[in-house]
Amino acid sequence: MMHSFSQIVKSILKQLPKSDYPVLDSRKFFEIWLTFVLDRSLMSMRDLFFKLKHTGIKGDISTFSKACKSREITYCDRIYKQLVQQVRHKHREIEFSLFPIDSTIISLTSKLFWEKEYHQVKLLTGMNLTSGNTGECLISFGQAHDAKYLEEVTTIIPDNAVGIMDRGFASWNFIEEMSEDKTLFIVRIKNNMQTQFNHNKYRVVWFCYLESRREYRLATNVTTMTNEEIAEAYRHRWAIEILWKFLKSNLKLDKLITKSINGVKMQIMMVLIGYLILELVEIPQLYGEKLLDKFRYLQLQLSQWRSFCHLSYTLFPETLIS
Repeated sequence: MMHSFSQIVKSILKQLPKSDYPVLDSRKFFEIWLTFVLDRSLMSMRDLFFKLKHTGIKGDISTFSKACKSREITYCDRIYKQLVQQVRHKHREIEFSLFPIDSTIISLTSKLFWEKEYHQVKLLTGMNLTSGNTGECLISFGQAHDAKYLEEVTTIIPDNAVGIMDRGFASWNFIEEMSEDKTLFIVRIKNNMQTQFNHNKYRVVWFCYLESRREYRLATNVTTMTNEEIAEAYRHRWAIEILWKFLKSNLKLDKLITKSINGVKMQIMMVLIGYLILELVEIPQLYGEKLLDKFRYLQLQLSQWRSFCHLSYTLFPETLIS
């Protein structure tokens, strides 16, 4: 049975109340965010509400902005975790799955953020290469180094996965702590780091690309893989970079439309929810199988729905006002 977009969204919207706020309830608030994230034609808050206003959906920018500033994001976090589990169950688990971890930076250009000395927001998460689902995510404001998020990284990496990380996480203290926790990892260490050997906990693998004459040194505590397999596994770390590119180019991860800290967190969570929905959606083979093919197919469907707010009238006929 194919999982259509409407089926997935209906299961989500059923969890959200439609009368908890007098002006903008949680269901409509979620629908508006989902419309902005997944509709490629919308690039700003003005574009969003211009489309809603001229297609019969009541709402205004000021009410939406107030909701972004004050609403709790706990239900978004709950929905996100549910979708992660659904994507994992959709795919067969293997003994060791590769799990690249990285962070991406989103610049904050509003003066309201600069007054608080916030110039950027960082999203840290990982991606399961077997199932395609993301993991626990960390959203932080500031310029903290990736290696300082040791506790969060050990939480992000699943028990049956090998975390693959770039030089941003490289520190001997970080590697020692990961080894103590018995969290499987492959970390590229910096060339200027003095090599330390602790054969009881981890080993260091050297390899180089002859064409570019670039040397790579990888620290790992994975004992079931050969040096060649470790080098090949690290090559798959690039998948997380492709994920960032997709989220920023198509789901507007870098197009922040709110000027509040809570609103920024809300948008990032909705972007990740949109990505997981695309992973779950199944479309006719005629249109392709890649994530971008699903996204393009969804844009075709939007021409019929006009917006995801209108979609709820189809899913829940009782919301129509006679």
